[in-house]
Amino acid sequence: MNQVIYYSNTGQSLQIAQYFSKTLGYSICNVVEVTSINYNNLILVFPVHSQNLPIMIKQFLKKVTVTYLTAIATYGKMCCGNVLYEIQKKYKMNLIAGAYVPTKHSYLKNDKSFQAYEQLNPILEKIKNPRSIKIPKLYKNIFSNFLPRLRSKLSLKLIKTAKCCSCGACTKACDFKAIKEGIPNHKCIRCLKCITICPYNALDFKQSFLLQIYLKKQKSDQFILYI
Repeated sequence: MNQVIYYSNTGQSLQIAQYFSKTLGYSICNVVEVTSINYNNLILVFPVHSQNLPIMIKQFLKKVTVTYLTAIATYGKMCCGNVLYEIQKKYKMNLIAGAYVPTKHSYLKNDKSFQAYEQLNPILEKIKNPRSIKIPKLYKNIFSNFLPRLRSKLSLKLIKTAKCCSCGACTKACDFKAIKEGIPNHKCIRCLKCITICPYNALDFKQSFLLQIYLKKQKSDQFILYI
């Protein structure tokens, strides 16, 4: 089975997954809706969360069998972490291609999305002639694994505005059952999917002072390709 599987909260990873699906003619599926555990060629597209793999991707990798894996990690132009190396080392996956793709940071409203899809084309050729590669280990902050959910909670406050009509769209869309009628609970990881899908633009967020300082750091537009 050949397929593109994605995990996306604000749409950045989804757009790249759709590019691969359209170009290769592979079916596309959200990782939370997958039904198969056996794949021949699999393109996996996902965002980097606090320099780590998203929980949904970790759960998926634990149960699947893949002959040839291509892994695409999108990151918000701050630090891409070391997730591709971790996929190969921890989950023993046979990677034939991979990339770190700089795209819009979820916490920056005026940031630009990734548009240079031609940079992904060498991966399309590699999929046609698969060969195993070794992913090098990159920099990862030593504190990135320290209570990431709590750090997000302290850094970003979700705001329910007067536009909210309690339609339940955010509750239905949340993969973690972390919000009800615009009010988040302790399970929330601040992925901002609820804000993205709200049909009434009734949700917003406020950054902490420390997060504002962090987001002012020099951005990285480095596209890293492994083939």
